[in-house]
Amino acid sequence: MKFRAVIAGWLVATGVAGLLYIAGLALGFSSFDAWHAAGSAKGIGIGTAIWLVITWVAALFLGGMFASWFDGRNDDTMGALHGVTVWGLSVTTTALWVALGLAHSMSGHGGMGGMHDGGPNPHEGGPAAMAGHGAVAVLDANIAYQLTGRERGGSDPIVAALIANQDDTASALLAADTGTTQASAAQSLQRLAPQIDAARAETKTTADRTAHYAALTLWIAFISGFLALLAAALGGSMGASHIHRVYHLRQYPAAPARRLG
Repeated sequence: MKFRAVIAGWLVATGVAGLLYIAGLALGFSSFDAWHAAGSAKGIGIGTAIWLVITWVAALFLGGMFASWFDGRNDDTMGALHGVTVWGLSVTTTALWVALGLAHSMSGHGGMGGMHDGGPNPHEGGPAAMAGHGAVAVLDANIAYQLTGRERGGSDPIVAALIANQDDTASALLAADTGTTQASAAQSLQRLAPQIDAARAETKTTADRTAHYAALTLWIAFISGFLALLAAALGGSMGASHIHRVYHLRQYPAAPARRLG
């Protein structure tokens, strides 16, 4: 196997994929209708999935074919192997690129974990300076403020315990913050029951939606990768079987004539 041919085929596949991605972005922006944003977004999502499959299949087919042409041998088996190797190199580099992008985005998100949208946050100043019923009232307002979604996902452990359906833990944390009894803290949290139930329902709905879209994304990636594997092998085999069309001007040295007798 000639790895120079594999690298060349991979570069061709990458270039074709880049061109198709740009064309897909142009089509997506052209078809977006701001007056019907919901319908346009759904259509663009379906079109993106289909275009992703087409891009992988077309790019890897041409990459495998060019790898066989760069190899220059009329061998279908070696052509298919060159195509499969181009596919493996493409999948590996794509996975590394996605992993690096996710790691960078997660590290950037972690650095802003303590920030909120700039709205009034009655919890500022810390609960250590509060005591008695006044502290309970202020913390109730802060918890309700976060449960409404304006600061959802913040660093308050009481809100996290409430959303996780750990009422005893939330009561204990509230009692420790305010210096009151756990029974008083539990009664205080009972007044926030509507907000707590709404936050739990919204959290479950968001989790179900996230799991659905994650599963759909993974299935699309699997289908596109599998079809691209078949396309790369087919392209490599076809490229090797039609190698004479590429090198039709190649001249081979004539074999020396044998002397008889």
